[in-house]
Amino acid sequence: MALTCFLVLMFVSVSLSSDGGVATLCSSPYCLPPWRAFQGHCYLWVHKRMSWMDAERHCQMLSHPGKMAHLASIHSQEEDEFIKDYARSASGHADSSSYWIGYSDIEREDQFQWSDGSDVSYKGWEPREPNSHGGTHESCAECRHASGWNDICCIRERHSVCKL
Repeated sequence: MALTCFLVLMFVSVSLSSDGGVATLCSSPYCLPPWRAFQGHCYLWVHKRMSWMDAERHCQMLSHPGKMAHLASIHSQEEDEFIKDYARSASGHADSSSYWIGYSDIEREDQFQWSDGSDVSYKGWEPREPNSHGGTHESCAECRHASGWNDICCIRERHSVCKL
């Protein structure tokens, strides 16, 4: 099925839908390298370290027509594990390196939300997180390869994962 979808996409990438718009022929997305596909979305490891806001802007610049990219939102343990495995292999680190995901409480303290506006259906916080450690404004979530999510100061520079 995947090979058939790929071959069809190579020769005829789109067809007209009944309303005159454009519809893709295959239901699952084809993610161009270096993007990685998982459950209908494409993911990209960004090696350059940036603040959370710069990383979010960088992801948005990678958007495709009709499909907006953001820092990754995570909606299941399976997706969380996929992203951790992908980040581990892409970064070459098996230790506790960390990267930005699109979760923050920048707009309203203690009310974390996804930068893509999707519903919060899963949380992968480490024990005792989020905690705004030491009374600092830790408003952005990083994911640690070896454990879970941690809230830290948004101006810290981290790698990131974009989701399309």
